[in-house]
Amino acid sequence: MALSREEIASRYSKALFAYAQDANSLDAVHEDMNVLLQVAKENPDMLRLLSDPIIRKNQKEEFLSSFSDKFSSETKNFLDFLLEYRRFESLTAIIEAFNTLYDEYKNIASGTAVSAIKLNEDELSRISQAYAKKYGFKELILTNKVDPSILGGIILKVGDRIIDGSIRTRLQQIREQLIENR
Repeated sequence: MALSREEIASRYSKALFAYAQDANSLDAVHEDMNVLLQVAKENPDMLRLLSDPIIRKNQKEEFLSSFSDKFSSETKNFLDFLLEYRRFESLTAIIEAFNTLYDEYKNIASGTAVSAIKLNEDELSRISQAYAKKYGFKELILTNKVDPSILGGIILKVGDRIIDGSIRTRLQQIREQLIENR
């Protein structure tokens, strides 16, 4: 029975994580995977080429070696493994699953800060640090999404948590209290 893309990503990312951890190269492999993910997203033909059954394995190996020379030996071995087992079509899913494992292990969270106006880097950094400290994350990586309909304040979305500090929500709560107290 064929494995789904999610099952492949889960299994291979766990194997890569354990391999990198055993080799004490988790951070290096993480950096390599992020570079590889960026390259794959910018060059979708790369994955098609590496997944194409018509192209000979030695040609694929040559292509891989043309850009993987700066990668750790663990990353190179993993790429060879993917090539051997013809799993390059799942590379982006594997990397994303690996990054999730890495972030959990390092206690790093990511999320979104929704605001009525664009936040500058300093504001985003201060919000990130405060939230990380309050909820026990080593690091919190926030991206800013602008939604003028919230009127002001911030809505933080991190994992399954949502902290709604928007003026729109506060006004809605006041309105409901006024209606209730009539």
